[in-house]
Amino acid sequence: MISSVSAPDVRADHPAGPTWLPRLGEARSTPTGESPDGAERQDRSVPTTTFPRSAAEIGLALRAVLVTAVSPGWPGRILYALAMLPAGALGLALYAALFGSVVAVVYGIGLLLILLVLATIRGVAGLERRMLRTLLGVDITTGERVRRQPGVRARVRRLVTSAGTWRAVGWLGARVLLGAATLAVLFFATVFCVALRFGIDWNVLNALPLLALMAAVVLVALLLLDLLVRLAASVGPRLLGDGAEQQIAALRSSGRRLADRNRLARDLHDTIGHALTASLLQATAARRTLSPAGDAPVQAEFARQALQHIETNTRAALAELDRALTVLRAEDDGRDPAPFAAPALADLEELLAGLRDGGLPVALTVDAGLDDVPHAVQELAYRVVQEGTTNVLRHAGTPLTVAQVLRSGDTLAVSVSNERPDQQDSRPGPGGGRGLAGLHERTAAVGGTLTAGPTPRGGFELCVVLPLAGAA
Repeated sequence: MISSVSAPDVRADHPAGPTWLPRLGEARSTPTGESPDGAERQDRSVPTTTFPRSAAEIGLALRAVLVTAVSPGWPGRILYALAMLPAGALGLALYAALFGSVVAVVYGIGLLLILLVLATIRGVAGLERRMLRTLLGVDITTGERVRRQPGVRARVRRLVTSAGTWRAVGWLGARVLLGAATLAVLFFATVFCVALRFGIDWNVLNALPLLALMAAVVLVALLLLDLLVRLAASVGPRLLGDGAEQQIAALRSSGRRLADRNRLARDLHDTIGHALTASLLQATAARRTLSPAGDAPVQAEFARQALQHIETNTRAALAELDRALTVLRAEDDGRDPAPFAAPALADLEELLAGLRDGGLPVALTVDAGLDDVPHAVQELAYRVVQEGTTNVLRHAGTPLTVAQVLRSGDTLAVSVSNERPDQQDSRPGPGGGRGLAGLHERTAAVGGTLTAGPTPRGGFELCVVLPLAGAA
């Protein structure tokens, strides 16, 4: 053990020990494998302070402090409590201005002053909403924007008649009361602490009880201020948020938008699904006529008609897709979408003409005198024939198909039936099953019935009965 210590350039085995053990009276030499200035590099001083050294670091540090201060939590609650006094004073000033403008009506300028004060109150209410959201984390709606109303007259009328304006006036009254309560808490707490400090002779015996009493006073004052902040956070959304009328209107608008989007999705499914299926059928027919089997002649005219129908179907699908995107963008921007021409019973012949040219033998029977049928019912009947023929192409190929639109009293019966398929290999492919489900929802929405199933002769029939009464 002694010899191992006295040996030159011996390294310690423990990782925390020194890397070299010198002999008595010997200066440290550079061990093998280390540079001469290795010790100096290892002994460099490391700065222990984290104080920012540049203006950019100071700005980032201040920003972090401000973000922490205005975030929801105790720093935000303290800032909101401190803002109660100036906010209450501002509310009192606005109340005085509103009262003065009402008095000035007799001089002919009061009306303009009233409008100016009300607009200012709405602006202050917007700032209050941001304070509640930022400092207290309260979920509060933005409220109605009067300046988005079209025209100056509409804005002035909405400014005066809007319930949000007068609820903002009520919030200012609550702000004045909260500011007065905050001032009273701070005043009495300060007076009590000053009285304890200077009104009583402190000595060794009463110092500790007096300090405890002062701490209790400060604690009660803080609890009262926190209670006032909680009260403001509870009352603020009721006075500054949307009223019952606006909430009902928003719910109705949201429900209407969802219904429009669902209808748009179903229309898009019907139109594009039908166009793609029909185009696939016509493309297959054109390929077979241009490459006939055996000695069959090439039917260039038939192929030209098929390609023309493919072009027409593609243009219709693109137009439907463009219409859907236009409607969605208009709704996202808050605008009403432009009206579009919905298909009617008169468009059924054009719908089936392309299918006939593609090889589907389909017959159409429509009762005369259906011009008085409501447009909504005509569009739904058109969608029934469109979905029925599309399903025939997908699942049965090109069998004999019959589409009928018959009127019976106060109902309209729409049916699409096909015979047993002859060639199973000619089917374009199965769908996802969403077409009939969407059609069933549409039919139930107008009070109709839908039945779909196989026929005794091996085919398939889709039948929809739609009521005409009250379907305007």
